[in-house]
Amino acid sequence: MSNTALERVYQQLEEQEKHASRAYALIKQDAERYHTQMQQLSDYRKQYLQKFTERGAEGISGDSYAHYHNFMKKLELAEFEQKQALDNIQQTVKNKHTDWMEVRKKRDALGLLLDKRKVAAQLVEQRREQKDLDEFSNFQYFKRKNNR
Repeated sequence: MSNTALERVYQQLEEQEKHASRAYALIKQDAERYHTQMQQLSDYRKQYLQKFTERGAEGISGDSYAHYHNFMKKLELAEFEQKQALDNIQQTVKNKHTDWMEVRKKRDALGLLLDKRKVAAQLVEQRREQKDLDEFSNFQYFKRKNNR
């Protein structure tokens, strides 16, 4: 494959890496938001339970107890669902990170190949130049020798 084609592939891999990096950053932000929401939900449930305990010490009616109990179940369910959603998004974060790293490895490997080809081409060019200089030097030497 020619260097030009490889350079185009390299540029495409750079673009893919940028996209993968952005996707990873966005999903990571979502995961942080989910985590914050879960923490807020947990804190609210704890505060609600504390209020229930304080009111319970003063004595509460059966209806109030049933209301608190039902609401606590709803909060626990919401917290459980939020935890599941957070677990799912954290798995997606890992997957996006893996995708990003795979594209990055491909780009790095291709970059090394291009660098090696560039160095090899420079070496060939230097050898050609040295050969031309040697031939010119020999030509000059024999020209002077024959002119004497």
